Amino acid sequence: MAQLICPGCKAEIQPGEQYCRSACFLTPISKPAEDPTTPELTPVPEPAPMVVTPAPAPAASPCGDPDCPHGGRAPAAGCRACGLRGAAAATTLRFTGFVIAVGPDRPLVVGRENSPLADRITGYPNVSRQHAEIRSDGTALTVVDLGSMNGTFVNDRRLPPREPTAVRAGDRVRFATRLEATVTGETS
Repeated sequence: MAQLICPGCKAEIQPGEQYCRSACFLTPISKPAEDPTTPELTPVPEPAPMVVTPAPAPAASPCGDPDCPHGGRAPAAGCRACGLRGAAAATTLRFTGFVIAVGPDRPLVVGRENSPLADRITGYPNVSRQHAEIRSDGTALTVVDLGSMNGTFVNDRRLPPREPTAVRAGDRVRFATRLEATVTGETS
């Protein structure tokens, strides 16, 4: 009878066993039989060698520093390590006469009541009491119309109520017919 051997650890496997019971659990292969009348088991083919393709080299960073942690793309606020400037972070709104920053800690409500802008927009009666909300994640702003009667517009496109809409630096946000702000990255 042919003797079975584990192809991994080369341990002898007892007749009737389906796999190596040591740590490798591989299917056995047969060792040449010493008795020519005993049929040999078909050996299990060796797995094909695994080909490892090296990863492509990272692209050079536009800042020239091969160790730039941003992989060649500057974050929105720029890189302090390499000095690469990113696009201006959209975190402020420039109204006529004032600029207001929107922090990531709490949203800015635009409206005639319970809003930090209420005193500044008394001349805009068509702005709702709770007109819109501006939210920031620290690098970008989103605008949400709170179901206002006269609408909120981004670049003259009316926003659907209660759907957050991302805005970028340079976008114009209009509340009702006349109260307008430009999204910027400057500080107040």
